[in-house]
This record gives sequence, structure tokens and C-alpha cells, in this order.
Amino acid sequence: MKARMNSMDRLRLLFEEQINVLPIAENLVLFDKSNFREEMKKRNFHSAIVNVDGAWMKFDDGDAAPSPLLEEDWMEADTPLLIAFRMLIQRRRYFIKDEEGNLAYIVTRTDLDKIPLRIGFFGLISLFETHLKDLIRKQLPHWEESITENRLGQARNLYEWKKARGEEIDLVQCLQFGDLGSVFSKKQRFRKFEPDFSRDNWVDMMNKIGRLRDELAHSQSHLGFTWEEIDRMIIFIRGIIDREDPVFEG
Repeated sequence: MKARMNSMDRLRLLFEEQINVLPIAENLVLFDKSNFREEMKKRNFHSAIVNVDGAWMKFDDGDAAPSPLLEEDWMEADTPLLIAFRMLIQRRRYFIKDEEGNLAYIVTRTDLDKIPLRIGFFGLISLFETHLKDLIRKQLPHWEESITENRLGQARNLYEWKKARGEEIDLVQCLQFGDLGSVFSKKQRFRKFEPDFSRDNWVDMMNKIGRLRDELAHSQSHLGFTWEEIDRMIIFIRGIIDREDPVFEG
């Protein structure tokens, strides 16, 4: 019998597979060799496709002349957005064909700051948060001992407020992201995710992810991290949610 998808699986499918690169790609403008440099400068383009005697060729700022398109210049239109993010860290731009195989789109590192990718980042962090809360529910019945009285009091106040509104919720759901870091820092539980983690590594990464989450939630124009730093956060998150659930000791 095929296993039924749970809510976590559905969210992962949405953020990791069903949102592809096209929402951040731009329509490709095709140039003629007679004036492509002038047109690129006018539009502030750094890459272009140029018709050279009937053949389509690529041109990037700094090139001496247009050159043939190579396999590594292309990205598939159905590339999941978060995979496209990783690809654009390694290479500044890609061209994309439409369903008929025609030159149609371009995606560059500049496009990484668009709303769809921010939604993807926030979605992945939310999955991570959900995963940690599920582990607390399943395995840490005395988790309250792992955070300060002040933080626990704030969680209880939020719980009572939500319960009074008729929301079906538990106390774990009312924990803030920083509280989750504290719970898994206690007794060095984070080592169950990766034995080589140090407390400093765990705390530093959880603080960075929390800051990124806040910047995304408040739609800040600048996220405060390089794309490489965000990529390391994604690797960290995926390394935890992709592994089999560890067994904790209280």
C-alpha cells in the first residue's frame, strides 16, 4: 500500500519541487550583431543572445566577441527553484528554452533577490521549524526544563491567548525559533543530528537562520547575508530534516 503523504511531505513537495525557476526568470531579448553592444548598454544588460549570420550565440560583458552556446549555459525550465539557487551561486547566468525548444528566458544571479525565492527560503525554514517541533513532541516530554522561565512564560501566555480564540494548538507550537535552538542545545542534543557539531557551531547557525527568518518575514530589502552564507544555511537545514529522526534521551 502506498504511504499517505503527511503535511510535512506536502510542504516539502511544494517548496522543493513544485515551484520552478520560471517565476524569477526574465523574458529573453534577442539581439542582432549589428548593434547588440549599444542595445545591451542602453538596457544595462550584462549577458545577451546575439544573431550572428543566422546562428544564435552568447555574449557576456568582457567577452571579445559572441561565442557558441555550450551545454553548461542552459537551465531546464522545470528546475526546482531551490536547485536553481544553488546553480546560480556557481554560475552567474543561464538561458532557458520554452516548451517548443525556442530561446525564451534568461535567469541571472540578480534574480535571486526576487519574491519567489524569498518565499522558498522562508518555506524551507518553516519546514525546519516544524520538524524540530515534531521531534520535541515525540521525544522530549520534559522539554520545558530546557528553556528559561521567562521564555517558557512567554510561550504559555501565547498559548493561553490562542486557546482563548478557539485555536486548536499545543504549547510546543507557541515556542519561538530561538527556543528551539535552546531545547536542542541542552544536553548537547544537537550532536544527535551530527556528531561533529559543536555548541558554538549549533548556536551560531541557529542564530543566523533565525535572523534570516526575521528578515524574510519583515520583507527587508537586504537580507544581511551573502548568497553563499544562505546556501550554507540551506545545507545545514537539509542535513537535519533529510536524515532519519534521531533518538534523544529525555
